[in-house]
Amino acid sequence: MKKLVNDPSRNVNAVSGMWVRLRKDGSKYDVRYVNAKVKRVWSLSQTSQGTAWNVQAKGVRYEDFLNGMRSSQTDLEHGWMLIPDSERMKTVPVPVPTGMDAKTVGGIVAHPSIDASWECEEERFTSNIHWPVPMPEDAILEDEFMDDEPAPDTQEIPEVPPKVNTFAVSYCTMPDLMMAKECPELQGLGHIRHFRTSKGRKVAYVASANGKCVVAYRARYERGSDNVLEKAVADYVAVARDLWAKAA
Repeated sequence: MKKLVNDPSRNVNAVSGMWVRLRKDGSKYDVRYVNAKVKRVWSLSQTSQGTAWNVQAKGVRYEDFLNGMRSSQTDLEHGWMLIPDSERMKTVPVPVPTGMDAKTVGGIVAHPSIDASWECEEERFTSNIHWPVPMPEDAILEDEFMDDEPAPDTQEIPEVPPKVNTFAVSYCTMPDLMMAKECPELQGLGHIRHFRTSKGRKVAYVASANGKCVVAYRARYERGSDNVLEKAVADYVAVARDLWAKAA
């Protein structure tokens, strides 16, 4: 995945598109679609029959509703984040019916490949398909809106072993919307320590146990861009290595 930076300064005028936030309880992601041309905000929901896009704000309520979403962007963990169009289907693989993305409301000619499974009643769009499409029961499902996210890339970094034991450090890239506790590479290693950039964003996580240490960086973070952060990570790994050597 390319970088997905929840940065309010990125382009304050860019509001149309898919917005996502992680719920405070970490249970799942909420998804909305904004069309500034027609001043509408749709909300994605699952029904017993499939999937639905419901208008959540329009007309005089639109501006206040949108401003509330935009102001939440300062909450880097749980605020609403506008997903770049180039990343929409990679991050939230849910089709957006043609009528939701049009310049006018009503009288929209359906697009065969996009709207084949969608029905429209007034401004509510429904589908008999559950989006994202359910994965097989034996598949690894990261979360309900990230099921096509590739597994983190890992690179084993050989370490010089102490005299009486080994301490292996590996690095991985973690998707931006994945919770640290859900990262496969960090699981089973106990407490996960997080590290922030100079701007206060959590982008690095470290966990270690039984001579194994994993350093996970978020996909949005560019390695080498924050020397202070990376030195803090290296110092923490060094302490973990020393503790392991003493305990061995």
